[in-house]
Amino acid sequence: MSTKGKSFASRACIAVLLVAACSGCSLIPKEDEPLKPPLVKPVKENYQIADVKSGSVTKRITGVATVESTNVKNHEFTGTTGKIQEILIIKDAMVKQGDPLITLDAGDSAIVLKERERDYEQAKYNLDQAKLTQDENKMKIRVMELDIAKLRLSDARAAVEGKTMRAQMDGRITFVDTAKPGDTVQANKTYVIISDPNSIRLAYTSGNTSDLLEVQAGVSVDVTVKGKKMVGKVVQSPSNTPPTDNKQLADKYAKTIFIDVPNPTPDMTLGSTADINIVTRKKDNVLIIPARALAQYLGRNYVKVLEGDSIKEVDVEKGLETVDGIEIVKGLKEGQKLILQ
Repeated sequence: MSTKGKSFASRACIAVLLVAACSGCSLIPKEDEPLKPPLVKPVKENYQIADVKSGSVTKRITGVATVESTNVKNHEFTGTTGKIQEILIIKDAMVKQGDPLITLDAGDSAIVLKERERDYEQAKYNLDQAKLTQDENKMKIRVMELDIAKLRLSDARAAVEGKTMRAQMDGRITFVDTAKPGDTVQANKTYVIISDPNSIRLAYTSGNTSDLLEVQAGVSVDVTVKGKKMVGKVVQSPSNTPPTDNKQLADKYAKTIFIDVPNPTPDMTLGSTADINIVTRKKDNVLIIPARALAQYLGRNYVKVLEGDSIKEVDVEKGLETVDGIEIVKGLKEGQKLILQ
């Protein structure tokens, strides 16, 4: 073959190889492109919503009061000591003035009384004998001896009588100490309380003294006893307590409301109970929100207001807080929607 023919053949071969190479590229599979994530619609959060409403708010005190007597006598041993011999009464028993309640062991007091009775009789006899003698000086001495014997006899009788605690008034036993026979009595300790069942009132005690201070004497009270409704009146509250040096009584006055019921029912017996309802404050035409709508943080009062799809925190000024809702004095308008906590 000539040189010219060989050159043509070489160029043709190269062309075939290039075409084959190019066509071969199409035989290699292409890599898949990464799939785009599907579009997800955001989930709309569900809130508990409440509207700001206009209405009335009433602050009240409700609870259970106890019937107690307004005429009460505490009984204690004064000026005497000894061991308890017998307790003659039980709680809720009715007693009359002068009835014995508790007796102490008389000890030597009974013997001393007999001796003083003997001395008194002897002094009377001696005076009678002196009168027979008509001796003025002797009669004067015998009269003085008789006076001394009388005084000593009186003291001895008082000592024996002091060993018996007696009822100072008619009434019902509402308290008996847990002391028992053989125990030594303590001076100025109350062992028995007698209450007049015909002079009664209601007593309501609460640890929430701030609420009680809002109650004024003269305020009406709705009273319910076994379904029967009555109207009473506050006669004493922590806002008008009488002065007293008795700490126990002062503590009671500081947390108790006393209520007079003009026409008590027969069911109102000492120790029984009654439901009471006292309105302390009421305001009309005010903005009210549920308690769950109000949030507090470091002395700040605020609510979350829903406006369209947005939420905004709004500072508010609150007024009365009641079981029915909270009065809002400043910061909101009627109809606004609030998110509950």
